[in-house]
Amino acid sequence: MKALFVLVFSICFASLVFAQAPLVAPEGALAFPTAAAGISAYVKTDQKIVITDALANAFYKIEDVSDNHILGIVEVETIVSKVYPHVYVDTEGWMVAFFLAAEPPALIMQWSGDLNTPNAAIKTTLEVALEQIAKAARIPLPSVSFYDFNHPSANTMLILLRILPSPGKKNMYIKLPANYALYSVSYFHYGCNFYVWPDEDETFSTTLKIGGALVSKIDGYNEVKYNVNIIPSRDFAVNKLYEIEIDYSHGGAENGSAGVVFVLIYRTP
Repeated sequence: MKALFVLVFSICFASLVFAQAPLVAPEGALAFPTAAAGISAYVKTDQKIVITDALANAFYKIEDVSDNHILGIVEVETIVSKVYPHVYVDTEGWMVAFFLAAEPPALIMQWSGDLNTPNAAIKTTLEVALEQIAKAARIPLPSVSFYDFNHPSANTMLILLRILPSPGKKNMYIKLPANYALYSVSYFHYGCNFYVWPDEDETFSTTLKIGGALVSKIDGYNEVKYNVNIIPSRDFAVNKLYEIEIDYSHGGAENGSAGVVFVLIYRTP
């Protein structure tokens, strides 16, 4: 992925992490459920893949298998939650990890590090799923490409990440040019607090706002909670500057964090 600087405007003191990935359709016919798939990551290896028991055992659940392909669900664990992308593999060397068309693309965020010091590096859960399958197949993983089967005309994916490892508030600003076509906006917002002390209030609260309007609010007690949702395209337009604000607070405890990732899928000229 390469950083994209012309579309994102940030005026806060803490760092804003973002990455851009081109969306390119895989070449060649796949025995693949294209109608059911959404955002995907894929590779085409230069060697045949053998459907073995070891490969099958890397799946959390197998949905379809034959002599020349296997399709199933892979469990990927993050510090916030477990996610379950689908993965397709065939003997011609194709490996495709994907979320279903109805699932928010923001599920691709691989929250890493730990809940007190979350990692600000952007990596996707789809890449992790492919790494797990490639390891089981005993083949090196080539460079990963991305594609959105839900929006074939899209050619770019932008990932915006904000993390608050301590109480506070952060903002980020985004405006897409008028000649861009925006297809999808989704977010993954989480908050947590872990601190057991008799005289301390262990509750936490985190909010996510767009243009001052509340989009997500999470409250909890000694736990991790999260919201993952799609924002209707009518509520996020091109050629308009949006302020995105995340706030995090807790009742005196020292352990915990909050974060949000936005995933935008669009077409550039």
